[in-house]
Amino acid sequence: MKITKLLSVLLSLTGISLLLSSCYSSKKAVESSLPYSDKINWPEGYKPSEAGFFVHNEIDIQASPQRIWDILIHAAKWPEWHKKAQGIVLLNSPDGKLNPSSVFIWSPAGKFTSTIKEFNPPYNIAWYGEMEGKKMTIYNAWLIIPTKEGCKVVINESQNGPRTKLEKIFAPNMLRKDFRDWLMGLKERAEKKSDN
Repeated sequence: MKITKLLSVLLSLTGISLLLSSCYSSKKAVESSLPYSDKINWPEGYKPSEAGFFVHNEIDIQASPQRIWDILIHAAKWPEWHKKAQGIVLLNSPDGKLNPSSVFIWSPAGKFTSTIKEFNPPYNIAWYGEMEGKKMTIYNAWLIIPTKEGCKVVINESQNGPRTKLEKIFAPNMLRKDFRDWLMGLKERAEKKSDN
Protein backbone atom coordinates (compact mmCIF):
# COMPACT_ATOMS: atom_id res chain seq x y z
CA MET A 1 0.00 0.00 0.00
CA LYS A 2 2.75 2.47 0.97
CA ILE A 3 4.78 1.54 -2.13
CA THR A 4 1.77 2.09 -4.38
CA LYS A 5 1.13 5.50 -2.83
CA LEU A 6 4.81 6.48 -3.11
CA LEU A 7 4.88 5.36 -6.74
CA SER A 8 1.74 7.39 -7.45
CA VAL A 9 3.29 10.51 -5.89
CA LEU A 10 6.52 10.02 -7.88
CA LEU A 11 4.58 9.61 -11.12
CA SER A 12 2.57 12.76 -10.37
CA LEU A 13 5.72 14.75 -9.65
CA THR A 14 7.34 13.44 -12.84
CA GLY A 15 4.26 14.45 -14.86
CA ILE A 16 4.25 17.94 -13.33
CA SER A 17 7.97 18.28 -14.00
CA LEU A 18 7.54 17.24 -17.63
CA LEU A 19 4.63 19.62 -18.07
CA LEU A 20 6.57 22.56 -16.60
CA SER A 21 9.65 21.84 -18.70
CA SER A 22 7.60 21.60 -21.89
CA CYS A 23 5.77 24.86 -21.15
CA TYR A 24 9.13 26.56 -20.61
CA SER A 25 10.44 25.11 -23.87
CA SER A 26 7.44 26.43 -25.81
CA LYS A 27 7.71 29.88 -24.26
CA LYS A 28 11.43 29.99 -24.99
CA ALA A 29 10.79 28.87 -28.60
CA VAL A 30 8.24 31.65 -29.12
CA GLU A 31 10.67 34.24 -27.76
CA SER A 32 13.62 32.93 -29.80
CA SER A 33 11.55 33.00 -33.00
CA LEU A 34 11.23 36.79 -32.91
CA PRO A 35 11.45 38.83 -35.09
CA TYR A 36 11.23 36.11 -37.77
CA SER A 37 7.88 34.65 -36.75
CA ASP A 38 6.32 38.10 -37.15
CA LYS A 39 7.12 37.91 -40.89
CA ILE A 40 4.91 34.83 -41.39
CA ASN A 41 1.23 34.99 -42.37
CA TRP A 42 0.02 32.60 -39.67
CA PRO A 43 -3.52 31.23 -40.06
CA GLU A 44 -5.87 31.87 -37.17
CA GLY A 45 -4.97 29.69 -34.19
CA TYR A 46 -1.43 29.00 -35.45
CA LYS A 47 0.41 32.12 -34.31
CA PRO A 48 3.24 30.91 -32.06
CA SER A 49 1.60 32.26 -28.89
CA GLU A 50 -1.81 30.71 -29.80
CA ALA A 51 -0.77 27.25 -31.00
CA GLY A 52 -0.89 24.11 -28.91
CA PHE A 53 2.83 23.62 -29.54
CA PHE A 54 5.43 25.71 -31.35
CA VAL A 55 8.97 24.94 -32.50
CA HIS A 56 11.60 27.29 -33.91
CA ASN A 57 15.03 26.55 -35.35
CA GLU A 58 17.47 28.41 -37.60
CA ILE A 59 20.87 28.06 -39.22
CA ASP A 60 23.35 30.19 -41.15
CA ILE A 61 24.32 28.77 -44.53
CA GLN A 62 27.06 29.99 -46.86
CA ALA A 63 24.99 29.79 -50.01
CA SER A 64 22.72 32.15 -51.90
CA PRO A 65 18.99 32.31 -51.16
CA GLN A 66 18.34 30.98 -54.69
CA ARG A 67 20.53 27.91 -54.08
CA ILE A 68 18.72 27.19 -50.80
CA TRP A 69 15.35 27.69 -52.48
CA ASP A 70 16.19 25.36 -55.37
CA ILE A 71 17.18 22.59 -52.95
CA LEU A 72 14.26 23.17 -50.58
CA ILE A 73 11.50 23.10 -53.21
CA HIS A 74 12.84 19.90 -54.82
CA ALA A 75 10.79 17.79 -52.40
CA ALA A 76 11.24 14.56 -54.38
CA LYS A 77 14.92 14.74 -53.37
CA TRP A 78 14.32 15.42 -49.67
CA PRO A 79 14.82 11.73 -48.76
CA GLU A 80 18.42 12.02 -50.00
CA TRP A 81 19.26 14.43 -47.20
CA HIS A 82 16.34 14.32 -44.72
CA LYS A 83 15.49 10.90 -43.28
CA LYS A 84 11.99 11.95 -42.11
CA ALA A 85 10.96 12.53 -45.74
CA GLN A 86 11.20 8.89 -46.78
CA GLY A 87 8.14 7.88 -48.83
CA ILE A 88 7.08 11.40 -49.80
CA VAL A 89 4.50 11.46 -52.60
CA LEU A 90 3.85 14.66 -54.55
CA LEU A 91 0.30 14.58 -55.91
CA ASN A 92 0.43 17.42 -58.43
CA SER A 93 4.11 18.17 -58.97
CA PRO A 94 5.25 16.00 -61.90
CA ASP A 95 8.77 17.47 -61.88
CA GLY A 96 9.24 16.62 -58.17
CA LYS A 97 9.37 20.28 -57.18
CA LEU A 98 6.96 22.15 -54.95
CA ASN A 99 4.89 24.86 -56.60
CA PRO A 100 2.22 27.31 -55.35
CA SER A 101 -0.52 24.64 -55.53
CA SER A 102 1.44 21.55 -54.46
CA VAL A 103 -0.08 18.85 -52.27
CA PHE A 104 2.11 16.11 -50.85
CA ILE A 105 1.70 13.12 -48.57
CA TRP A 106 4.45 12.00 -46.25
CA SER A 107 5.05 10.47 -42.83
CA PRO A 108 7.51 12.59 -40.82
CA ALA A 109 5.72 11.57 -37.59
CA GLY A 110 2.56 9.85 -38.79
CA LYS A 111 0.85 10.22 -42.16
CA PHE A 112 0.27 13.86 -43.17
CA THR A 113 -1.32 15.49 -46.19
CA SER A 114 0.33 18.88 -46.69
CA THR A 115 -0.78 21.76 -48.92
CA ILE A 116 1.36 24.76 -49.90
CA LYS A 117 -0.07 28.00 -48.51
CA GLU A 118 2.78 30.47 -49.12
CA PHE A 119 5.21 30.35 -52.04
CA ASN A 120 7.41 33.41 -52.51
CA PRO A 121 10.67 32.48 -54.29
CA PRO A 122 13.37 32.53 -53.08
CA TYR A 123 12.45 33.82 -49.62
CA ASN A 124 9.62 31.88 -48.01
CA ILE A 125 7.45 28.82 -48.29
CA ALA A 126 4.82 27.46 -45.91
CA TRP A 127 2.42 24.54 -45.83
CA TYR A 128 -0.55 23.39 -43.83
CA GLY A 129 -0.44 19.74 -42.86
CA GLU A 130 -3.15 17.49 -41.51
CA MET A 131 -2.57 14.10 -39.92
CA GLU A 132 -4.99 11.28 -40.64
CA GLY A 133 -8.01 11.60 -38.36
CA LYS A 134 -7.02 15.21 -37.56
CA LYS A 135 -5.00 13.99 -34.57
CA MET A 136 -2.65 16.86 -35.38
CA THR A 137 -2.63 19.84 -37.73
CA ILE A 138 0.47 21.90 -38.43
CA TYR A 139 1.55 25.07 -40.13
CA ASN A 140 5.19 24.80 -41.20
CA ALA A 141 6.90 27.98 -42.45
CA TRP A 142 10.39 28.55 -43.83
CA LEU A 143 12.16 31.88 -44.27
CA ILE A 144 15.35 32.40 -46.28
CA ILE A 145 16.98 35.67 -45.23
CA PRO A 146 20.00 37.06 -47.14
CA THR A 147 23.13 37.78 -45.06
CA LYS A 148 26.65 38.98 -45.94
CA GLU A 149 27.94 35.38 -45.90
CA GLY A 150 24.95 33.76 -47.63
CA CYS A 151 21.67 33.44 -45.77
CA LYS A 152 19.91 32.51 -42.57
CA VAL A 153 17.32 29.77 -42.92
CA VAL A 154 14.52 29.77 -40.35
CA ILE A 155 11.96 27.03 -39.81
CA ASN A 156 8.93 27.53 -37.58
CA GLU A 157 6.11 25.10 -36.95
CA SER A 158 2.88 25.55 -35.02
CA GLN A 159 0.79 22.52 -34.09
CA ASN A 160 -2.72 21.91 -32.82
CA GLY A 161 -4.74 18.80 -32.01
CA PRO A 162 -4.86 15.98 -29.44
CA ARG A 163 -1.53 14.42 -30.42
CA THR A 164 0.12 17.83 -30.00
CA LYS A 165 -0.62 17.75 -26.28
CA LEU A 166 1.18 14.43 -25.91
CA GLU A 167 4.17 15.64 -27.92
CA LYS A 168 4.36 18.82 -25.86
CA ILE A 169 4.45 16.86 -22.60
CA PHE A 170 6.51 13.81 -23.48
CA ALA A 171 8.79 14.89 -26.34
CA PRO A 172 9.13 18.69 -26.35
CA ASN A 173 12.64 18.63 -27.83
CA MET A 174 12.19 15.82 -30.37
CA LEU A 175 10.77 18.07 -33.12
CA ARG A 176 13.43 20.72 -32.48
CA LYS A 177 16.09 18.03 -32.96
CA ASP A 178 14.37 16.80 -36.15
CA PHE A 179 14.36 20.34 -37.53
CA ARG A 180 18.01 20.84 -36.56
CA ASP A 181 18.86 17.65 -38.48
CA TRP A 182 16.81 18.86 -41.47
CA LEU A 183 18.61 22.21 -41.45
CA MET A 184 22.02 20.55 -41.11
CA GLY A 185 21.22 18.35 -44.12
CA LEU A 186 20.17 21.44 -46.09
CA LYS A 187 23.36 23.27 -45.08
CA GLU A 188 25.58 20.35 -46.06
CA ARG A 189 23.88 20.01 -49.43
CA ALA A 190 23.82 23.76 -50.16
CA GLU A 191 27.46 24.31 -49.27
CA LYS A 192 28.70 21.47 -51.52
CA LYS A 193 30.37 22.75 -54.66
CA SER A 194 28.49 20.31 -56.94
CA ASP A 195 24.98 21.06 -58.26
CA ASN A 196 22.97 18.38 -56.41
